[in-house]
Amino acid sequence: MTIIAREINGFICPKDKKQLKKFDSKGLYLLIKPNGSKLWRFRYIYNGKNKEMALGKYPSISLSKAREGAESARILLSQGIDPMVERKTVKKASEVSDKTFSVVALNWWEKQLSSWSEDHAKKIKRWITEDVKKLCPLAVDEIDAGHITELMLEIEYSGNLKKAPLILSVLNRIFGFALGHRLTRTNPAQGLALRDIISPIPKAKSFSAIINSKQLGKLIFDVDTLPSGTFCTVEALKLIPRVFLRPTEVRNLKWEYIDFEARLIRIPAEHMKKERMHLVPIATQVFEQLKFIQEVTGYSPFVFPGLRNSNNPISKNVMTNRLRSLGYTGDVMTTHGFRGTASTTLNEEGWDEDHVEMQLAHLTGTETSRAYNHAKYLPNRKKMMQFWADHLDQLKTEYTIV
Repeated sequence: MTIIAREINGFICPKDKKQLKKFDSKGLYLLIKPNGSKLWRFRYIYNGKNKEMALGKYPSISLSKAREGAESARILLSQGIDPMVERKTVKKASEVSDKTFSVVALNWWEKQLSSWSEDHAKKIKRWITEDVKKLCPLAVDEIDAGHITELMLEIEYSGNLKKAPLILSVLNRIFGFALGHRLTRTNPAQGLALRDIISPIPKAKSFSAIINSKQLGKLIFDVDTLPSGTFCTVEALKLIPRVFLRPTEVRNLKWEYIDFEARLIRIPAEHMKKERMHLVPIATQVFEQLKFIQEVTGYSPFVFPGLRNSNNPISKNVMTNRLRSLGYTGDVMTTHGFRGTASTTLNEEGWDEDHVEMQLAHLTGTETSRAYNHAKYLPNRKKMMQFWADHLDQLKTEYTIV
């Protein structure tokens, strides 16, 4: 028996000392605190750095158990593995063994984060924690088709009928994850006929958009000249008719995407709806506007930073709210409707449909042809975007004269 084995039981740290260390061997020692608590520690070196690993409290962890823990750590070190990192990995993996739906669902959610945008990730998490919260305390292997059916009916009753198939699809993936980790033997969301459970989902309506040239001239005049809203709100709504981008893409626009020299906006694939890099030629009017905006918001990574935190973009509904304040109701014009306005008008003006669709970031043709045409169409798209900016200015001028 070693000295530490003989002294361990009766030893108390003197009050005049902060703490004592009683070493065993090969990095294992007992940390004795003035209050009498005795803690096992294992000291080791990993990647040239001194580290200490907690092995438990004596007498809950005996000397023999502490030695076993230290030996296991040494084996991992011999394999080039940091024992503390390994312990965290094992602990995290053990959390998946918790079969409550909330734990399983959030584990699945965390694994998807790298493939989602920030807004999409927040939306899915909100569905898990709020819309399907009745499932959260249940064990994932106890949930059956009846639970899913009741949930779908509640979503219908709440008036969010369109959300039902989206949430059902997420549930299907979560239970697929649970199946893969052997946490359940069934997927109650798979093959569930939603049309037999809830009322038919109404067909999606297209976004309201102004097509008439005189009305469009008035709209651009109002957007460009009437004072309403903050600086970023005003400038964002001015920009959106001239770039064909979706509202969320304008809202999340960053200065690093703007290439003033090439007169292009390059939006990375992960921030586009179709997950494909998108190029937006900058017309002269847009170039001048962005230069003006940069003088005001160049301190932020975002072209249109939020009021409270410049590291976040403007909030989701500010452009829509400004459009409403200008007197345009949802059944007349929407921020997304500017894309429809541009598409309809340019096709009527004789511009190539493929060029228009490419500029709207719609997927056309095969993957190979899309990659080829992406660059092939760029010169024509530059001409088209300049024509469109000039066309909007002309309509605005005609309205002003009238």
